[in-house]
Amino acid sequence: MSIPRTMFRGSGESVIEYPSLIDDQETFNKLIEDLLKKPVVALDTEFHCEKRYWPDLYLMQLAADGIGPVAVDPLAVKDLAPLARLFAAEDVVKVLHSARNDLAILFNDIPDFSVNNLFDSQIAAAFLGYGEQISLVNLVHSVCGVKARKKYSMSDWSARPLAEGQLDYALDDVRHLVQVYEKLSSELEKKGRVHWFRGESKSLSDASTYSISRERLFSKARSAGKVKKANFPLLWRLVNWREETAIEMNRPRIYTARDHLLCRLAVLAPKKPDTIRSLRGLPGGFVEKYGDAVVAEVNKCIETPPSDVPRLRLPRHDWGYAARKDILRIFLKMKSKSLELSPALLLPKESFESILENPPKNIDQLMTRKDLTEWRKEALGPELVDLLTGKLAMALKKGNSLKFVKVK
Repeated sequence: MSIPRTMFRGSGESVIEYPSLIDDQETFNKLIEDLLKKPVVALDTEFHCEKRYWPDLYLMQLAADGIGPVAVDPLAVKDLAPLARLFAAEDVVKVLHSARNDLAILFNDIPDFSVNNLFDSQIAAAFLGYGEQISLVNLVHSVCGVKARKKYSMSDWSARPLAEGQLDYALDDVRHLVQVYEKLSSELEKKGRVHWFRGESKSLSDASTYSISRERLFSKARSAGKVKKANFPLLWRLVNWREETAIEMNRPRIYTARDHLLCRLAVLAPKKPDTIRSLRGLPGGFVEKYGDAVVAEVNKCIETPPSDVPRLRLPRHDWGYAARKDILRIFLKMKSKSLELSPALLLPKESFESILENPPKNIDQLMTRKDLTEWRKEALGPELVDLLTGKLAMALKKGNSLKFVKVK
């Protein structure tokens, strides 16, 4: 077993030295205890999600001032529960870059997992003009002037032992994250955007963010083909059947059936497996693998129609929809440029569509909408309402550039 050692720098600052790869429970537990004493901790993970329903975690990297960077082998360290204490600690900032995938794995793998005081450096960078989805490599280069290696980006992280270069590459992902946090958090303070950042990050700490919504899968599947409302009950059953099959096999749902195939099956409603063969573009072996199961779902749907079919809100476009869409796109482009934000961050697709279908008539209607976060209401505010109620118009300036002006 590798035992951590303490050494002293010239300044007298105590530094706890750990092996670069921890592969025993006792050292991991000690690492978490030491990290809990630090104000800021960086974390990253390496995982594989190809050919799996649930991603498999193969490596965790952690670093803090005076500790690490260090990697933890979850194939050897079986109990990751101590990590839950670190993430629940309100007095320790947890820094991750593009945290959603990492947190989804931790919420799934660790019982009673919760998150407090999270800092997603990718979201912070988006509010500071670095770009909406800047990579960690490019962000570290911009903030720290360090170019990270890319040689091992497509490594097989399940292989053991890990190559030395492979491990160094993984440790680079957290080596500079605390420094990145210090820089970005300072910039957010200077720009007065801390509350915008926190508003956008809030959902990452909510466990429900990482649950799989079958209602959303149903809506996505329906959009893939021409399915009438009368076929919705069978499509709903088939979506649930596919999900249960994927979970049982631990394979991505598309390995069982893609959305467009579920739509065709819902319309066909086959009473016999051989009837399925009439469908165009059928994957090889589908009838042999799943024909009986599909027919069973059809029969169940006929005998006992599901009572929990999701109600879909189908868009209804009025005559002004197309005009609003064009004008809103131009407005967002100009507004996001002035705020140094990407249009997609300022108003995501779902919110964009919702605004178009049901535009607010006054500021009170805008401020009470549930499809917009508070920071977006603040950023867009009265200007958006004025635009959608005809009080803000486009005009050409000298040089043929556009501007928005108040209509008197």
